[in-house]
Amino acid sequence: MATPTTVLIVEDDELLREIYATKFEMEGFSVETAVDGLEALEKIKVKEPDLILLDMIMPRMSGLEFLKVFRPKPDHPNVKTVVMSNKSSPQEINQAKTMGVIDYLIKSQHTPQDIVRRIREYLARS
Repeated sequence: MATPTTVLIVEDDELLREIYATKFEMEGFSVETAVDGLEALEKIKVKEPDLILLDMIMPRMSGLEFLKVFRPKPDHPNVKTVVMSNKSSPQEINQAKTMGVIDYLIKSQHTPQDIVRRIREYLARS
């Protein structure tokens, strides 16, 4: 039996974090969660996920701050990162993509099912 794909959901909104965690678990993923970028960095030290679903606006360490710390490190070459945010300025989207994010999803435009489907597509390409 194959090991389930691990997704790390980094989201400060407790309700959204739980909704996405439940949906991914129902779809057969192994799920870890973090409330901000600092907690995400700690979780990654313990277990590297296959994919990070990253909010941008969070306390203590924002999504962009997380990317600035996480992305330059060569020890995580296989971890894919997808941003899921309500911030939709072209500037922010471009900045995130130049930092190695494979997609930038606007929360209000996607259901949890849409996001799971997209994540499956990204993982299938690798």
